[in-house]
Order: sequence, then C-alpha cells, then structure tokens
Amino acid sequence: MDKLQEIISDLSLRHFVSKDELKTFDVNSGPCYIIEESYVKDIIIGFMKEQQAIIEENKLQQKVTVHQFRQAQEEIQRLSKENGRFRKALRQFADMKYMALSAEYIIHRYSEYARKLLEGGGLEGR
Repeated sequence: MDKLQEIISDLSLRHFVSKDELKTFDVNSGPCYIIEESYVKDIIIGFMKEQQAIIEENKLQQKVTVHQFRQAQEEIQRLSKENGRFRKALRQFADMKYMALSAEYIIHRYSEYARKLLEGGGLEGR
C-alpha cells in the first residue's frame, strides 16, 4: 500500500465533511454516504498541506532548540573555564595568606628566641 492509500485509509471523512455535504445512499445494510472522488482528493490534499506545515514548524523549532542547546553548551564551557580560573586564584590567595601567616609566625618565634637570648636564656629553648 503506497503512502497516499495509507493516508486515505487513516482519514475519517466524517471529521472533514459535514452531514450536508454527504449524499445518503441507502443500501440493504443501512445508510451509506457517497462523496465525489475529487472532493475526497481535495480533502486529502488539504490534510497533507496541514501536515507539511506542521512538519516545517517542527523542523524550525528543532533548529531553534539545537541552536539554543549549542549556546548553552558554549556558556557552560566558558563558565567552567572561568570557574577554574577563580579556583586557581583562590588557591593562590589562600597560599599567600598561609605564607603571610607563616612569615608572621616565623618572625614572632624568632623574636621570642632573640628576646630570650638577650635576657640570657641561651639556646636551651631550642
């Protein structure tokens, strides 16, 4: 079955056509409706055009979404690099603070040692 026949079999004509546009044809099994073939083709073509418009809109939305996703990825990469630079700077700052505290501690210890030496305490404390 080709695609057109598949679409035709899937369509519910009652969805597209009002009761007034259908001609009643009474058969033994009950009422049936006859529609001109050209009218059915027009309905199917209209349906296919609507489907094509929906497909095009979906493609456009997909392109926009892909573009936004790529922008978000680039932003994440940029922020990750920036975060790395901030972490490095923070480590350097922490190291400098530690070194400054260490220097102050060393100066303080040597000052105490020098004071003890001057007071005659000698090298026993060391």
